[in-house]
Amino acid sequence: MKKFLKNRYKCFLLLFIITLLIYGFTGSAAVSFGEEAEQNNDILKWLSYDQALTKSKIENIPTLIYFYSDNCGWCRKLEDETFKNQEVKELMNKDFAIVKINSNSSNVVSSDKGKITEKQLSQEFYQVRANPTIWFLTSNKERIAPLPGYAPVEDFISVLHFIRGGYYRDYTFPEYIEEFNE
Repeated sequence: MKKFLKNRYKCFLLLFIITLLIYGFTGSAAVSFGEEAEQNNDILKWLSYDQALTKSKIENIPTLIYFYSDNCGWCRKLEDETFKNQEVKELMNKDFAIVKINSNSSNVVSSDKGKITEKQLSQEFYQVRANPTIWFLTSNKERIAPLPGYAPVEDFISVLHFIRGGYYRDYTFPEYIEEFNE
């Protein structure tokens, strides 16, 4: 009887493994034929602080640092409305190295100044006084400008184009809007 149960267990295990393999291959095949691009654009690809700075330098793209706190209503509104917009997600994922920093967190991040908490990075290094605040940096870690507060989708898209296109070097944001968004 024990031998029969042991063989039955082995058959069940073998069938289970085969099922997993088949499901894995068919699932990954479906993703590789077009669904992957859609899935990748449905979420924001947040990086750690040091990863974002490294990606920014390697790919020569700006860094977008999103400072938030868990109890911030405007942060939730920004995340639920602006960050969920498909065009915003595509621009952020493609044209920026993005990082999300909790301004009240004691989680440790690596920076040029060594290991510091997210709270210290927010308050001491970037002088964030209210959330949400977004800081934009060049690929060389130079500060471009902060964007404090909530930004609706259309305004945020304009800011992303302004920063990514390097228009901040020659225009103020109102000049850019007047010149390029008529």
